[in-house]
This record gives sequence, structure tokens and C-alpha cells, in this order.
Amino acid sequence: MLRTIIIDDDDIVTFLQKKIVSKSGLDTDPLVFKDAHKALEFLEYEASEDQEYLIMLDINMPAMSGWEFLDHIKKLPSDERLHVVMATSSIDRKDKREAVNDPHVVDFIEKPLSARHCEKLKGISKLAPYFQMS
Repeated sequence: MLRTIIIDDDDIVTFLQKKIVSKSGLDTDPLVFKDAHKALEFLEYEASEDQEYLIMLDINMPAMSGWEFLDHIKKLPSDERLHVVMATSSIDRKDKREAVNDPHVVDFIEKPLSARHCEKLKGISKLAPYFQMS
């Protein structure tokens, strides 16, 4: 099973993303963190190393940016179980180029997240096995 983690400092964005992720069938109860440090602590100390995660990650956040978060998860054991979607309002082409070159990033979505985006995620090769009918 693939669990979803939403990391964004905006309450309205996290509320909407949680609803869309849940209704789309990506995850019925996604985890939400307003602070990337707290999400990192969860992955380091509470998350099972056997659990795979889809992380919806904002780029521009106070304290720790999405890019800094990505640098930190590379140091975690079993980091290959972490699949990141950059869900951001950034229109900077440099952000898109960096995302493409990061092995953890499976997609780059400009906010707002939609049900169509969630359906697209189900077809990405690294994620598709979690959504195929058995």
C-alpha cells in the first residue's frame, strides 16, 4: 500500500489537497505536515522502513524548503521507498529542471492540485503498481 504525505505550510492548500487525494483514491487518509522538519522527523523516527510513501511537497516554505527536504531524505535508510511530487505555485523553469534531475521526484505539478493530476499519478510507472486492480 502506498501512503500519501502532504507537506505544505498553507492551511487552505493542505485542506484541499487532502480532500482531493482522498476522493481520488490515492490515499483515504493522507498524512499532513505544515512543517517539513516535522515530516522529516516522522520519516526518520516513526515511519516503517517497509512502507512506501508518495510525498506531495511544496517548494517554497519557511524554515526548510522543499529542496532542502529532498536533500535530507536522500540520507534516510531505504530512501528509494519515497516518491515525491513537487506540488508548487512556482513557475520558475529552474525548479522544473531540478525536479526532473532528482531521482525521488516522479512529477511536478503546478498548484492547485486536481483530481485529473491524481489520476495521472496513478499511471506513472513507479506508482502504477500500487493502483492496479488485483
